[in-house]
Amino acid sequence: MSSVLEVLLNRGHTITVVSPFPRKTPHENYTEIDVSKLVPIAIASPWETVVGVYKPPMRCLKFLNDVQQHMCRTAFDHPDLQLALHTQHFDLVITELLASRCDLYLASHLGIPHVAIMSSQMLTWYQDSFDSPSNPSYITTLNSPYPKPETFVQRFWNVVDYVTIFMYFKYIDTAATVMGRKYFGNDRPHAEALLRNVSMVFLNTHSNFDLSKPLATNFKEIGGIHLKPPKPLPTDLQEFIDSSEHGVIYFSLGSVVRMEDLPLAIQHGLKDGFGELSQKVLWKLESDRPIINLPKNVITRKWFPQYDIIRHPNVKLFITHGGNSGVIEATSAGIPVLGFPIFFDQPRNLELFKHWGSGLFVDYNNFTKEDFVCKIKRILSDQRFKDNAVDLSHRFHDRPHNPKDTVAYWIEYVLRHDGAHHLKSEAVNTNWYQYFSLDFLVIAFVIIISLLYFFYNVISIILK
Repeated sequence: MSSVLEVLLNRGHTITVVSPFPRKTPHENYTEIDVSKLVPIAIASPWETVVGVYKPPMRCLKFLNDVQQHMCRTAFDHPDLQLALHTQHFDLVITELLASRCDLYLASHLGIPHVAIMSSQMLTWYQDSFDSPSNPSYITTLNSPYPKPETFVQRFWNVVDYVTIFMYFKYIDTAATVMGRKYFGNDRPHAEALLRNVSMVFLNTHSNFDLSKPLATNFKEIGGIHLKPPKPLPTDLQEFIDSSEHGVIYFSLGSVVRMEDLPLAIQHGLKDGFGELSQKVLWKLESDRPIINLPKNVITRKWFPQYDIIRHPNVKLFITHGGNSGVIEATSAGIPVLGFPIFFDQPRNLELFKHWGSGLFVDYNNFTKEDFVCKIKRILSDQRFKDNAVDLSHRFHDRPHNPKDTVAYWIEYVLRHDGAHHLKSEAVNTNWYQYFSLDFLVIAFVIIISLLYFFYNVISIILK
């Protein structure tokens, strides 16, 4: 989201932002409504929360829905936002489309176009709302453990997952309409109608990595917009990486999971496994407690310049949990991946590396040091993993416009053309029974049955 806002600032636009992430450097065109002290941040969560709340699809969706509705209430109640809505002129509303439609009422209240951004691939529970073709017979749900349903059993469970998540979201997000009408008037439309009125949707992915799927004209892929130009590494890291005869492995599980909360068997397996390797290891570790008997080939820190590290030619492998930002960085850098998926879209993200032949993954439920080390050595010893990763990187970067230019052009296109609603699929305004031609099929069925009944009677009469 911050990368999109930077693009707009560089284009000279004036922005008012409601966010729990304060901007580090002030800007004359950037007005901030800071809610960081009012909204809980899901960073460094306990392991029990990760596997008990974030991992089960329904619980995860409910958690995300609660978080976003809390954010909506916090924003709508904030006096600075209320003042801005009553005293300032706005031309466009931009929101992150996550797990509730409550913030759609801002654009409706102001009577201006609305652009939405998904910080991941297409979210399963929104596919039907935009009438972007989403046939579950070949398009997997976001939390699916495979990139494409190939067997009958996989297709069956994919359909079940799709229908279940879709219906559950409609059920839990009824509060979005209630909230919107509470703050902006009882005459406001249903949240689903407002969702279908969104002018443009940006997806933080790209079909050169994610499997290609049909998208409506008002959907644009901007995966990689957060990537920054390379910066020199700190001197000590540069020397550490350059001096490694057998290369370097970089390991990070992101910001949501605390490494120290992993089951002890996994922690010991990781540490002992790294100690058996000839490569040096950079291990992102948030803990203040030092690891006892840390192998000599391992360095741990709370933070590393991840993207700059994995672009270094002597860094041979990226071990990651499969969060979307890290996945995009690995794809861009052309580095093989060993995945350690935990929840949400991570298993599917990492299955895509396996699909393209540029990575493998381990299952934390069945984690063993031997399997972990074996897969590391397999990736490092087989040149095909690196070659496939480089090919994937070339495809990722080979596009007519970079993500920043794409965002700038299409947001300003929406502004120039009063919402650019002509880009939306006509299916948005089509009744569901017309969309599936059920009315035609029913009439055809009645005609066929009537004809069969007529000929049956004629033949019966002739036979008699």
